[in-house]
Amino acid sequence: MSSNDPRNVEFGVFLPVGNGGWITSTTSPQLPATYDYNKEVTLLAEQLGFDFALAMAKWRGYGGPSRHWDITLESLTTMAGLAEATSRIGVWGTVHTMVFHPAVVAKMTAVLDQISQGRFALNIVSGSNPTDQGQMGLWMDLDHAERYELAAEWLTVLKRLWTEDRVDHQGKHYQLTDCMSNPKPVTPPPIICAGASDRGFLFTMEHCTASFMLGSDHDDFIKTGLRAKELAARQGKPDFKTYGLFTIVPGATDAEARERVALYDAGVDTVALDNQTREYSGDKSFKQNTMAQRFVSQGEQRNSMTRAALVGSPETIGNTLASIIKGARLDGVTVIVPDFIDDLRTVGTEVLEVLEQQGVNTNARAYQKSVKS
Repeated sequence: MSSNDPRNVEFGVFLPVGNGGWITSTTSPQLPATYDYNKEVTLLAEQLGFDFALAMAKWRGYGGPSRHWDITLESLTTMAGLAEATSRIGVWGTVHTMVFHPAVVAKMTAVLDQISQGRFALNIVSGSNPTDQGQMGLWMDLDHAERYELAAEWLTVLKRLWTEDRVDHQGKHYQLTDCMSNPKPVTPPPIICAGASDRGFLFTMEHCTASFMLGSDHDDFIKTGLRAKELAARQGKPDFKTYGLFTIVPGATDAEARERVALYDAGVDTVALDNQTREYSGDKSFKQNTMAQRFVSQGEQRNSMTRAALVGSPETIGNTLASIIKGARLDGVTVIVPDFIDDLRTVGTEVLEVLEQQGVNTNARAYQKSVKS
């Protein structure tokens, strides 16, 4: 992405549907996992011109003094409410392919398409960890490749039900006989996946619209983003989108932002991190699961948040983020912050202004200007 690239980068917020948000600490903002709070965050994001709000799917927390994620909102029902409460912003929900039958999701997403008037998108997760879904007896002890094989069949069934009147399907994991699913979505919703292994990337390129991605640092983000674009080109999908996921901790100055991180690390919930580490490392596909390895690494390092977090003043954050967006050729950014009101407002105004100065155009900034004019 060059400084004169005419494309506008999308901005989204990764909603805090789990208590405590995305920081594993007793001294970070103790965010409530309530619909009202998430509606407030989403309405603010819409006011700021953000393109989408995304909700994760999580079934079991990690305990500890912070009770990290012991309370979580279900993703699709949350998105249904937010679709009704908003008018412009995209509402993106998440499902685990092991938890929901694709015929059930076909019906649910078609209704979400109606409620949102075409603003819904579906994020799918092929794995997670054995404890999260195992507590319900829904975990399938599949290896890494088999999980994507199941997910591919799951999506095949889903897409057929979105577009065909009657579906007969006799597969390895799903059997449908004269299956009908009405209504249909007006336009099939975009499908996103965060698979980050080589197998996960290839699956996402083949079956999905876009990819969520993480990086361990500045250079790793650029390397990962360029790799995704290269794979997409090989697959003959030049329009395939990539979205970077960033934890951002702003402060009036770099020093103030670092002090915030030090405060959160001082209260890091090691019990919750140990539980998180145990659950993810217990997966037999742990060595192939890039996302699981990041969770375990955070626990081993005793950090309240990812080490790749962007920390500093709006100017520092904006300059670093602009470098990554352009270097990795990202199509969008998904934001996590400690406080989803004040911090999100800072990102959605001051950081976006710096991005604009650095030649990164965003839909949100364009929207803000259109409202003022």
